[in-house]
Amino acid sequence: MAVLCLALVISGSHWLLGRNESPSPSKLRFNLFRIPLVMRCVRHDAFPFAVQLLSISLFLVIILAGLFANQRHNIAPVLTWTWWWALLIFVVLFMGKFFCMICPWEGLTSLVTSLSPFSRKSRMGLNLSWPSKLRNVYPALGLFILLTWIELGFDVTSSGTTTAILGFGMLFLAIICAILFEKRSFCRYLCPVGRISGIYALFSPLELRAKSATVCADCSSKDCLMGNSQHRGCPMFLNPATLRENTYCTLCTECVRTCPSQNISLAVRPFATDLFAKNRFRMDEAVLIVTLLALTSFHGITMTPYWTRVNQLIRVETGLEATVIFTLLMGMILFGQVALFWLGSRWSSRLAPNGLSVSKIFKAFSYCVLPIALFYHLAHNSMHFFMEAQELIPLLSDPFGLGWNLFGTAGNSYRELLTIEIVSWIQVLLILSGHLFGVRIADRISRRLVADPNKAMLMLAPLIFVMILYSALSIFLIASPMEMRTGF
Repeated sequence: MAVLCLALVISGSHWLLGRNESPSPSKLRFNLFRIPLVMRCVRHDAFPFAVQLLSISLFLVIILAGLFANQRHNIAPVLTWTWWWALLIFVVLFMGKFFCMICPWEGLTSLVTSLSPFSRKSRMGLNLSWPSKLRNVYPALGLFILLTWIELGFDVTSSGTTTAILGFGMLFLAIICAILFEKRSFCRYLCPVGRISGIYALFSPLELRAKSATVCADCSSKDCLMGNSQHRGCPMFLNPATLRENTYCTLCTECVRTCPSQNISLAVRPFATDLFAKNRFRMDEAVLIVTLLALTSFHGITMTPYWTRVNQLIRVETGLEATVIFTLLMGMILFGQVALFWLGSRWSSRLAPNGLSVSKIFKAFSYCVLPIALFYHLAHNSMHFFMEAQELIPLLSDPFGLGWNLFGTAGNSYRELLTIEIVSWIQVLLILSGHLFGVRIADRISRRLVADPNKAMLMLAPLIFVMILYSALSIFLIASPMEMRTGF
């Protein structure tokens, strides 16, 4: 199966290149706000807090269970890592930044700073400006790398207490940032969940946009950006009139409630619309994309028997502590995968006309790696979810380890949701889909940078080779025997 999958990756890469298609993004849209009930609900003052109530309740269950429940049979790690974190990437795929809309950290933070469940206008805080040198995704990426190191190095995903502490720590950071800095600086610059889901949401079929540029141009109040007496306006420093991508919008819908002309749409569109239309590229986002691919594959590597053997060999030969070896190997794998894409960009730069620099090629073509990262992440998480999700069923009857049996499932064991054979085929289809989307996006970007189609294909060849290597690694990992642990 692995050989067949690799053959399809290589043949698909060749078949999709150079196909004559219109470079313009699809205009197909359906505005969900055309449904009157949806529009009335979103414009209601209670909407943000109402949709966050469930996630806040589950968050509090995780904190209480993690800190005070029986650690041997604890619902906190299963809810957090097997359900929330595994399914989050699927939610992003189909619904974009929906989790940010219902985020419990944002909901509780807004309660603290606004002192009201119905208004998000800040009533307390210093409103300092976020440091200009940190107005990028690097703080969130650094925090995500640190959390990954803690998660894998210290087996956080099996500990209810540590899971609860991490969750509470994120809430503490969000509240402190909201008190110190203006708007939602934490969400924009520091939250790793928001930045990961944000970059993946470029693929999502859901978008929040202004309907008419003319209406926005004629508007003098700019309430959607600046707010008004009832609402705060966009907390993410975005102007809805010029919004073109999903990356930083959190679907908080403040612009919907403040716009006097009801000029905001929430539309369903084709997948990857933002990526196919991409013409502005950022180095910090490029580094985030390639590093995300490296981190996700690193997580898969740590579950293979090869990882255990290499760790044991290095420890015997060097005498280094396990944590030191883990840190060194993690750094080498992350640096190696980013360096590989940089080398591919350097090779492409030598073949490119018009003196395209290595950094410009790296920035532009990193976005074609995003589907490969996203769909391997989906493949990895699908294994965890379908093989481990049933562990929640007995815990629901006794979430706090108090001897309850609310639903008659306590102490029972249940089979996996799907067999490993079915899961393997799902993983194969996901990896193939991600690679083929990546090749099409790479072809589209190359034609924007280079007018001559033949020269564009020549420049693209080294990067396609690198993409095949990335997908081959993904295939190798899903084909390898895995030691099942909680979700990434």
